[in-house]
Amino acid sequence: MDERGPVDRGGSRRRGPSKGDLREQAILDTARRLLADKPAERITIDDLVSGAGISRPTFYFYFASKQAVFEALLDPVAGAFIAVADGFLDNPPDRGELRASLGKLAAVWQEHGPIMRVMMDDSAVGALRDCRDRMIGRLVANATTRIERDRASGLAPVGPPADVTAAVLTRLLVTTLTDAAAPAETPDGTAAPGRVSGELLDTLTTVIGRSIYAQTPTEQSPPERGPDPAGHGPQRRPAGG
Repeated sequence: MDERGPVDRGGSRRRGPSKGDLREQAILDTARRLLADKPAERITIDDLVSGAGISRPTFYFYFASKQAVFEALLDPVAGAFIAVADGFLDNPPDRGELRASLGKLAAVWQEHGPIMRVMMDDSAVGALRDCRDRMIGRLVANATTRIERDRASGLAPVGPPADVTAAVLTRLLVTTLTDAAAPAETPDGTAAPGRVSGELLDTLTTVIGRSIYAQTPTEQSPPERGPDPAGHGPQRRPAGG
């Protein structure tokens, strides 16, 4: 059977998804929907076949396994993640810019939460694990470069090794966003989508900013106080106070 799409009266083939494209997309859409409701290990080929409205032989025409379906969902996730990670290198050291970058990463988790949870799980194997390691490696490498650059220019104080600092902060960020975007069970037993709150983004901005810069970028230094009663001169509030 020819599944390449309809032919118009002029003999040229009209653009548009073929039956094969639609079937493959139906499998991917089913996987994405199922991942939002239950763990990957509980999803079966029968679940995917039933949800996509196809037969088992048709499923295996497009994908060799359930794992292959999950792997096919990775491309838009990896592209969005790496674009944000690369943008972090160029943004100025400003609290607003840092929060905006974290907000963009949070949006990746919000949009692709189910596949992000599968990929970030310690049990991930094959292409899922490789993609995760590539994404996190890119973010750590960019953060390391940023920390070293800002220390060299005097914007950030000298501290622990830049690569270690970057790895710790990346782990904190990834774990926090994964947990926040996880679906929550409602009283009726259904799963409600997770949400990365503005308060959480503010907290991450402060923690990451202070870990690198000793204060969040553009925070004002605490004002000097007047002489204390004992006459010891102006007193300054301690950092972080």
